[in-house]
Amino acid sequence: MITYFKRTIKDKSLNELDKFSVGCWINVTSPTKDEMEFLVEKFKLDKQNLIAGLDINETPRIDIVDKKIYLFVKDIASDKELETILIIVSNDFVLTLSKNETRVLRKIIDNKIKIYTTQKLKSLIKILSQMNKSFEKETLEIVRDVRLRRKNIRRLRDKDVTMLLEYEEILNNFIYYYYHMLILYNRMLKKIKFYEKDKEIIEDLVVEANEGFNLCKSSLKTISNIRDHYMILLSNKLNRILTILTIVTIFISIPAAISGIYGMNILLPLQHNPNVFWYILGTIGVIWILFYIYLKKKLF
Repeated sequence: MITYFKRTIKDKSLNELDKFSVGCWINVTSPTKDEMEFLVEKFKLDKQNLIAGLDINETPRIDIVDKKIYLFVKDIASDKELETILIIVSNDFVLTLSKNETRVLRKIIDNKIKIYTTQKLKSLIKILSQMNKSFEKETLEIVRDVRLRRKNIRRLRDKDVTMLLEYEEILNNFIYYYYHMLILYNRMLKKIKFYEKDKEIIEDLVVEANEGFNLCKSSLKTISNIRDHYMILLSNKLNRILTILTIVTIFISIPAAISGIYGMNILLPLQHNPNVFWYILGTIGVIWILFYIYLKKKLF
């Protein structure tokens, strides 16, 4: 689907257009083959880059073809998966292409994020800045939850561990994003001529990406420590259960063995003594007490 939007400095909000106009924003989502061919022919775009823009595994990078800037970036989709967005900046328009609609693009369409489409490089910086904020918000939410679970580590349940494993995968994806975006920002500063104020914003994005990168690495280490601690707790708990079961088995087997011996149909010592039951019971009690004292010294 191809939609056109435009907003000048005089406009109060983003306006949807029926057709292309110079200075507009072209938003392309899940394009068909015919729409892809239309984009290539109408706007003289590089077809291979357009195809790459629909690949969810595409790495953030910059490419400049025929004086058009092709930026491959990542945004967070509704299921917290990373979605590739291709941003194309030319003299006449800004174009975004993605396989699925992402959070930042939706906010721009809903006028929650204001951009002036006629100011193309400023629009690009605005989109990148909002993507950074989106990743920062998600990262901080995960970090807070991980720290909360670390404080209650002895109360962790299976679903908490499953959630931590999901966080681990998300944070690994975020580290991948931050790392490649740092490279992308530095290349943008070298290849694109920004105004001084815009250049400072890009440099701020580099700082924010560095902070996010380090925060994700720290949180991953925390999750790893929690997982190791949880496995140790489970192992200790299992060992205690096995120890208790072993002790109970031994305590049961002692009287069972003695009663089994005295249950045999042969001549046995004291078998005609009326007090033999109490002698046997006393012997079992003494063996239990000695065994308990031994276990207390060795195991507890």
